[in-house]
Amino acid sequence: MTTKQLKIVIADDSEPIRDLLWETFLVEPGLSVVGTAANGIEAIRVIRELKPDIVVLDISMPMMGGIEVLKEIRKDDQSTIIIMFTCHDSVVLSDFCRKIGANYFLTKTKLTKLLEICKDQLLAVSVGGLASSCGDVCEAT
Repeated sequence: MTTKQLKIVIADDSEPIRDLLWETFLVEPGLSVVGTAANGIEAIRVIRELKPDIVVLDISMPMMGGIEVLKEIRKDDQSTIIIMFTCHDSVVLSDFCRKIGANYFLTKTKLTKLLEICKDQLLAVSVGGLASSCGDVCEAT
């Protein structure tokens, strides 16, 4: 029996953060990083090209910020799980991201929660599909 692999794209302008996330997902069975992006324009290209199951998306990036990337991706893709992963600890920003289509909002201090969300998505796939319609957002704080 073949195990389902969830495809993940990491979009963050910080190379150390991209590397940390890559290494974190690398050791987890069923989670596969298929691409990374260091700016918003590259993020849109990579997401559209690779069609990941999950996108880990920073808010503050050069060329185009994560909020603009989120809006652009949601124009034609409602199924990809988008996790805003940012240093901005703001309930207002979290609420706004939810309204425009983010599934989750986490501060970068919540790496364990990020991994838990991805594992939950993998479990959801094993019983019938991604839990993309839940609309849950992990509040900042």
